[in-house]
Amino acid sequence: MKRKIIQYLQSWAKEANRKPLILRGARQVGKSFVVDQLSAQFAHYVNINFELEPHFIQCFETLEPQQIINRLSLLQKKPIQAGETLLFLDEIQLCPQAIQALRYFKEKMPALHVIAAGSLLEFALRETEISMPVGRVEYLYMYPCGFAEFLENAGYVQLLNALETVDFENSLPPVVHEQLLTLFKEYMVVGGMPEAMAFYLQNQDLYRVQRIQNSILQTYRDDFAKYANRVQHKYLQVVYDQAAMMLGQRISFSKMDADFRSRDLKEAITMLEYAGVVKRIYATSASGLPLSATLNEKKFKLHFLDVGLAQRKTGLDAALLMSHDILQLNQGALAEQVVAEELLAYQDPFIAGELFFWARDAKSASAEVDFVVNMGGHIIPIEVKSGSLGHLKSLHRFLEERALPLGVRICNAPLSRQGKIITVPFYLLNQLPRLVERLG
Repeated sequence: MKRKIIQYLQSWAKEANRKPLILRGARQVGKSFVVDQLSAQFAHYVNINFELEPHFIQCFETLEPQQIINRLSLLQKKPIQAGETLLFLDEIQLCPQAIQALRYFKEKMPALHVIAAGSLLEFALRETEISMPVGRVEYLYMYPCGFAEFLENAGYVQLLNALETVDFENSLPPVVHEQLLTLFKEYMVVGGMPEAMAFYLQNQDLYRVQRIQNSILQTYRDDFAKYANRVQHKYLQVVYDQAAMMLGQRISFSKMDADFRSRDLKEAITMLEYAGVVKRIYATSASGLPLSATLNEKKFKLHFLDVGLAQRKTGLDAALLMSHDILQLNQGALAEQVVAEELLAYQDPFIAGELFFWARDAKSASAEVDFVVNMGGHIIPIEVKSGSLGHLKSLHRFLEERALPLGVRICNAPLSRQGKIITVPFYLLNQLPRLVERLG
């Protein structure tokens, strides 16, 4: 599997003043895999997994880097030398002392390449009394594979190159447009989880892919026991089951389960966010940048980690998805899911991804725009909707009220521009920043 994030890892490895790197992301998005790939550039690779090899925890009874690497080197029977060795501390949340030690690797052994990761690292970072090495480490956020990665790994290099050059004067032939829409539907069925995607691209067996997806979903469910008590389990179960069913909807706790207190369900959402399984999309007034400055914590939607997993969890038949308009399925909810996934994929991976939407709830003038993003310092509203431009009343209203020059509609139609609205097909989502910059 080729992952775009490898480029960022390679750049980090070459930096003279780099810091220890912490990879953050949900279980099975490929954190260990990309580090293993990076290790090929080093003379030596020391991979410590605290879950599989808990005896290594004793090596971090001290915070002194030289003593730590001496112990690790003896146990691993490998040299650990600055500039020649990549040290990977996997499942680091099981060794809080190792997290603290990252600070001293930066201060006393800055030339050593150190990467840390953990499937449930967020719980250690947020909920334990660890003294985080602020300013002494760097974070890199990982998500499932995007559509561009799907194309590259499927061997559609020419198509991928064409997407990188297409613009409003250089449109794609209709036959290529239709081929890309079909491939995008295929991607939505398979999703971006590396194991599922790799198996599909090698075997073209959707039934087995669904079994892999079921296994991943069960893994997330099994993880509940690692970060929740028995009482919390039932709330996690409700949120986990309902999250994929309520895609595109503003979350109402009473709709999730009227018998549970909103406080308990909210805590369950927070836990699943820590695990990387869901992400809140907050409402914002979008009166200026940053968009987070005017968010409303009480109004939010939920984004599920991966479109393939979301599709599997809703029980949507793969054949139905392949034969229907993306926007007609689940009242467009799955379309919003995949757009959110692509929007996260192109954001700066060194910064935690954020998603927002805009809504007005006035009885006489209610309106809602699916996404509002910051692209190159510009506020860009995005609607996921088919039909004529005249039907985009909320988008037009938002553009008028905020005096903005550009809005985006995502649908199946070819790339085009009419007035302030540009129409972008699903398969061009990863090129959206370039297209917006060109018009800006």
